[in-house]
Amino acid sequence: MTSTATAPGKLILIGEFAVLEGAPAIVMAIDRRAQVRVTSAQTNLVTAPEICEREVSFSVDADRRVSWLGVDPSQSVRLEILAQVIARYWSGTPVHIETDTAAFFEDGIKMGFGSSAALTVAASAALRRKVPDLAELIETHKVAQGGRGSGFDIAASLNGGVINFRSQPPEATPLSLPDGLHMRCVWTGHAASTSAFLRGLDALGERRNAIDELAGSARSAVSGLDNSPASWVQAVQNYSKALKRFAAQTSLPIFSGGHTEIAEVANANNVAYKPSGAGGGDLGIAVSMDAAPLESFSRALSATGVRIVRLVVDKKGLILS
Repeated sequence: MTSTATAPGKLILIGEFAVLEGAPAIVMAIDRRAQVRVTSAQTNLVTAPEICEREVSFSVDADRRVSWLGVDPSQSVRLEILAQVIARYWSGTPVHIETDTAAFFEDGIKMGFGSSAALTVAASAALRRKVPDLAELIETHKVAQGGRGSGFDIAASLNGGVINFRSQPPEATPLSLPDGLHMRCVWTGHAASTSAFLRGLDALGERRNAIDELAGSARSAVSGLDNSPASWVQAVQNYSKALKRFAAQTSLPIFSGGHTEIAEVANANNVAYKPSGAGGGDLGIAVSMDAAPLESFSRALSATGVRIVRLVVDKKGLILS
């Protein structure tokens, strides 16, 4: 038995943090893919070079708990995504699971393109040999992340394209980017931990007013989208302002890691800009109705160490063979 699956990463355009409260999020699948190959074997093995330096063996007990053989605790944490996928979808016969998430790294640094979600989708499909259910995939991923996350990244990896995602219950509605919308993805050069930001959000005391306000901003931004590029630029700009208010209200460092400085360059070039994801580094998006301001913006960033990452929408989502 051999099965292979690939799934794309994601870039969130609108809805960070607010999506955790049931507000909509606009998410784009991007042309960086996780690949998983599952073959019959004599013993259970995992080869995952971006996660663990060496090939590792695993066992599964009667309660579907996965144990890694000869693996230290820090490596076990990195393998938790695969442990949860195996616990849910392993058939009981020995397999060799091979993963490739190299496309999600630059110079050894993991970028914020949703590698764990793409790996969850691809590994689940390859092990099960059929397309898994969205809600099941989201639950598997959440368990591996300590119960955190909305599932927008899982939905993007599964469905591909651009989606309007809602988490309660999980639902992904296809969208299309309008003609004439120009976009750039920005890599700050600084990796950030989404899980650390979510723990920080959990630790906040009186945050209800702040998160409710942000959720309202997300709903307003998404409801204003239509087929005009102007509506998308305005939505990004408005939600960026809402994120800044939310950061000030909660003391979360969303615009740290270079985003404040990048936003200043964007403003000077008449470009709408916001962090993409939890912030604190990783990725940002810049949008405009005109290509020329984006080119000026890109040139202005070129001397700062900040990189423009060329991406396209991946319309295919999960591919299983």
